[in-house]
Amino acid sequence: MEEKKDYFAEYKKQRAEALAKAGLTNLTEDQEYIISEPNDAPENYMCDGEITQKQAYSRWVNRLKQSGLTPAQVKAAIKFNFR
Repeated sequence: MEEKKDYFAEYKKQRAEALAKAGLTNLTEDQEYIISEPNDAPENYMCDGEITQKQAYSRWVNRLKQSGLTPAQVKAAIKFNFR
C-alpha cells in the first residue's frame, strides 16, 4: 500500500528552511504566515485586488511590525519577499 504524503507538513518544513536561510528563525506560525503572505497568499496580501500595491505593501509591513518581529527581522522579511 502506498504511503500518503503530508504535503502541508513538507511545505511548512521547506518554508521554515527558506526563512532560516534568510536569517528568520524562532518564529511563530503567525509570523511565518505573515512574512510569506506576498508569495504564498497574494490574494490575501492584495485583499483580493481591492487595494493598490502600495497599500498592500504598507499594510503588510505594519502587520510584520505588529506581529512582534524586531526591526532587523522586518528588514529581513522585506528582503526575503522583495529581493
